[in-house]
Amino acid sequence: MERKRQVTLAEIKLGIVVTVALLLLAALILQQSWGVAWFARTVKVVSYLPDVGGLKPGAPVWLAGIEVGKVRNVTIVPPEVYAGNEPLLRQLTELHQQLDTMDMKAPKAKETAADLMDRMRTLESAIRFVQVTLEIRPQFMSRISKDSEVSIGSRGLIGDSFIQISPGSSGVPPSKKDDYYVLEGVRTAGFREIITGANDVMANFGVLSDQVKDIALKLNSEKIAGGVTSTMKELQDTVGEARRTFARASALMEDMRQGQGSFGRFVADPTLYRRLTEALEKFNKTLEQMQSGNGTLARLINDPAVYDNARDMLHKADVMMDRIEKGEGTFGKLSKDEALYQETKDVMTKFGSLLDQIDKGEGTMGRLLKDPSLYNNLNQSTAEITKLIYDLRQDPKKYLTIRMKLF
Repeated sequence: MERKRQVTLAEIKLGIVVTVALLLLAALILQQSWGVAWFARTVKVVSYLPDVGGLKPGAPVWLAGIEVGKVRNVTIVPPEVYAGNEPLLRQLTELHQQLDTMDMKAPKAKETAADLMDRMRTLESAIRFVQVTLEIRPQFMSRISKDSEVSIGSRGLIGDSFIQISPGSSGVPPSKKDDYYVLEGVRTAGFREIITGANDVMANFGVLSDQVKDIALKLNSEKIAGGVTSTMKELQDTVGEARRTFARASALMEDMRQGQGSFGRFVADPTLYRRLTEALEKFNKTLEQMQSGNGTLARLINDPAVYDNARDMLHKADVMMDRIEKGEGTFGKLSKDEALYQETKDVMTKFGSLLDQIDKGEGTMGRLLKDPSLYNNLNQSTAEITKLIYDLRQDPKKYLTIRMKLF
């Protein structure tokens, strides 16, 4: 009886030891797999993401490449929980209303509906309804601020997912909701999006390859060869022309450096530089004289009497123009008197008629200008006078006789 009691106590002790060992093993497994910190104090942080890419509880949380905590929980919550979803939900509601009230028989209604559907899908993919709860060690919270962002990272293309927190720079602690700090989540492209994008790219390359094949079949090889030959010849001519142009430019630069030619003298001749310097010095002296009030131009600029005289003259001109506008004075009557205008018009008409008569050869003035006989007589008379003067110079005694009589 005593032997059985000892065996029973030994079994009980063994069972207790095994149970404690199993509990310790379970705690160790939970700590390593799920990131449960049994005796360490942590800070709870929550973030909302549209997609976590297979993130699991216990995944590490990295801050600038350093593991600072673990993922405690990943769950789906109603979109209304996250306040940032409100503008997206409102836009979705408006797009649904537009789609419901759209007349599908209208022109381009299908294109408009497809565009609305694309916008709705984009908004739906941006709604953040996945809540991720993190546990972070308190000593690292000083590097996390309001402008820090939470994103999903992955070890390689198909590795395990983890949380990446960007260090903040504002120095303002993140906002708090109950016992949790709230960090802004950022959507990142996961492996599925990358593969989908690669498939789209490959499909586009396939379509492009087919189009290139079709174009190649339609092209004439002889024409292509001729076109390539012509292009190569044009390219060679262009290169030769460029070489000649560079040679000319080099020769021009050499001439300029040696001071040859007008531009070379302009660049290399020190005399021009000295003259330019002297001209600038004279110009500076002139400006100084003008500023000091010496000289005619300086007085025109600085003398207030000149300004007053100019102002008075402009005032008098303004008064005169005002009188002319009112029809006062000689110029005013000339510009405003209707009778004078009519008389001037009549005079100009008569003068124009007189010029027409003269141009037609009518009247004395017309004959003087248009009659060729008058011109011939005048020309003949001039010739006779010239001949008379010549004879007078040759034999003045023939025409000039001086007689003296004494009484």
